[in-house]
Amino acid sequence: MSVALETARLLLRPFKQDDLPAMAPIWADPEVMRFIGTGETRDAAGSRVLLDHLIVHWEEHGFGVWAVVPKGDTTPIGWAGPSVPDFLPAVLPAIEIGWLLGRPSWGHGYATEAGEASVAFAFGELGLDRVISVIYPANAASIRVAEKLGMAPCGNEVHPGNGRGLRIFERFADAADPPPAGA
Repeated sequence: MSVALETARLLLRPFKQDDLPAMAPIWADPEVMRFIGTGETRDAAGSRVLLDHLIVHWEEHGFGVWAVVPKGDTTPIGWAGPSVPDFLPAVLPAIEIGWLLGRPSWGHGYATEAGEASVAFAFGELGLDRVISVIYPANAASIRVAEKLGMAPCGNEVHPGNGRGLRIFERFADAADPPPAGA
């Protein structure tokens, strides 16, 4: 399944191999990656492996994180969407809504906009009744996004790859709609 979504300002589409030149510098940025996975950056080979993983996730599950592309452009500025958080077995079975943007795209509301579309897709097209987000406690910006998406803290875990604490946020399909972005 190859599903694309549109929001007011963004196209969310599955990744393709041609996205590597745009995404590799984002994945190599220590400031971007400090709250992603184990917090390590990706070199060229690691970026290829990660992109392949994102594409295979779609093939295996029929959904995955999308490339986030501003309308009128063709170059991804990051990712957002649902995925299976298999790196953290303690939360399974669950579907995580996640987001990552390159630094030039921070502070524009793109993560919230893409997150809202991702939550709607998870509850609508995927028929889920609960989604989570896994966030490092020091990542105040992502915690704000999760709260804008109507998520609430529901627990803590430890990242098995680096031993750092994680906060788990959740939202149920029958929860009231979150406040409008920017509220």
